[in-house]
Amino acid sequence: MSRKRAANVELQEARAGDRPVLRRLMQLYLYDFAAIEDWDLGADALYGDARRIEGFWRDPRRRSFLVRVDGTLAGFAIIREGAHFAGEGTREISEFFVLRRYRRRGVGEEVARAIFDAFPGRWEVAQTARNVDAQAFWRRVLGRYTHNRCTEEARPDGQGVLQRFDNSAR
Repeated sequence: MSRKRAANVELQEARAGDRPVLRRLMQLYLYDFAAIEDWDLGADALYGDARRIEGFWRDPRRRSFLVRVDGTLAGFAIIREGAHFAGEGTREISEFFVLRRYRRRGVGEEVARAIFDAFPGRWEVAQTARNVDAQAFWRRVLGRYTHNRCTEEARPDGQGVLQRFDNSAR
């Protein structure tokens, strides 16, 4: 059974008024992560530390984007200047989420390409050890995007893998 490809994928930078939407999407993202990382739901019926999550919207080094497919909300992406492991001068995909119904339809790859094309330079994309689906996704997407000119290595914290590439010349 083949899946229908997404017709129209839009990436829009989030505004301050979009924070409630981002908070709700973050809970769906963390719900998926909870299944992978074996996290429990908090006493407040939320996943994650609210203060840390709010930091995503307040950190001036981060930029949030909403993803829509055919005008319907389908996910989000957050990038950060100053990658977690590589530091200043390298951007990272901080968080990346596509709703399950839009996965395996090219949405994630189209969003990733749009982000990388909009921000040329050095990039780092990290995944946790247990998130094998994300590892496979990023290997496939980055392999195609960079024509296999990205590197992969163990994360310095020993908690998974990361890929690095530079699209400055693109």
